[in-house]
Amino acid sequence: MKLQQLAEALDAQILKGDIVGAFEKFAAENCVTKSNPQDITKTKSQKLEILGWFFSNIAATNRIERLAFQVGDNTSESQFVFEFVTKQGQPLIYNEVIRRTWADGKVVEEQYLLNQSIKDSKKAAAIKSSKKEAAPEVQPAAAKTAAAVAPKAAAKPAAKVVAKPAAKVVAKPAVATEPKATKPAAKTAKATAAPTAAKKPAAKSATPKAGRK
Repeated sequence: MKLQQLAEALDAQILKGDIVGAFEKFAAENCVTKSNPQDITKTKSQKLEILGWFFSNIAATNRIERLAFQVGDNTSESQFVFEFVTKQGQPLIYNEVIRRTWADGKVVEEQYLLNQSIKDSKKAAAIKSSKKEAAPEVQPAAAKTAAAVAPKAAAKPAAKVVAKPAAKVVAKPAVATEPKATKPAAKTAKATAAPTAAKKPAAKSATPKAGRK
């Protein structure tokens, strides 16, 4: 089996969550593992003991994802993200490149490079990061827009309600007052005309006096 196929098979088992089983299957008996000068194991059994202790304290595995992968002559590099939750409820997140050295179809050295990425996949990693960051930036902007529109929509109905009652109240008294003032004035004119017509019979009573002559 070619080196790429071996490395792909190892990573596939890790992606299924069987990290301990993957190391037990593909690691050589004299496999050395290290993440720093203080954290080194020199045999397969030592590393399996540490892995057993670690996973005995894990309550849940939330995410295992391989972000990048490349193969050399006798090496392979796999960039992973691991997200675990301990039995105490503490989240554990590891972003690391696992660099493996192979010999005779087995891993003879495994190095864990925390918070690093594979050089050839930096552009792809940057694109994935920008997509994840885009969602949190859009939501506040949408929230601000909604907040700005709401007051304007409330202001328009308020202006209409105030204007209509004011126009109706002023117009009705003005129209009702003018007809009432005009009708009494006409009646008064007729009343004054009647007494002047009644004075004419007084002139007829002067005719009999002339007949006496």
